[in-house]
Amino acid sequence: MLTLNDIGNTSSASFEQPLDMLLACHDKIRRFCDQLDQLPGYITEHGVNEAVKNTIDGVIRYFDVAGPAHHIDEEEELFPILLERVPTAAPRIEQLEAEHGYLHSCWNAIRDDLRALRNGELDSISENAVAEFVRQYREHAASEESWLIPTAAATLNADELRNAGLRMAQRRQQAC
Repeated sequence: MLTLNDIGNTSSASFEQPLDMLLACHDKIRRFCDQLDQLPGYITEHGVNEAVKNTIDGVIRYFDVAGPAHHIDEEEELFPILLERVPTAAPRIEQLEAEHGYLHSCWNAIRDDLRALRNGELDSISENAVAEFVRQYREHAASEESWLIPTAAATLNADELRNAGLRMAQRRQQAC
């Protein structure tokens, strides 16, 4: 089994180290949340220019593809083993699954507006909807980093982690 000292190098994350890959995804989520956070104010000042369109394209691509894949990785690779071996984990896992659903709902609430904004059909986007999505995702990632990743590191063995990483990589190949 891994210890916390064995995980956390997200700069060279690969599917060979799936917990590092999940942490690297959280880093990307935070970067895209930062971009979303700045978007309403930037649009007010500069309008919907090419920089905004490029940002929107990247944000949509990430949260339509990588975000859901990340949640599936956790739900299929970590949650079942943790539920089996850590009986007290059930309430926390139920909470994380509920948060995944809520994040998906929050994303759906702003995605169509982002597309309309990008296509010139809207002039602005709801700062409140963006702020709620960003806040929820940041809190969710922090929660997973404080409990899910360390618990998985202490629970899954090297073979289980290697197999999880292989399945995570296969999911990405099938999505392409």
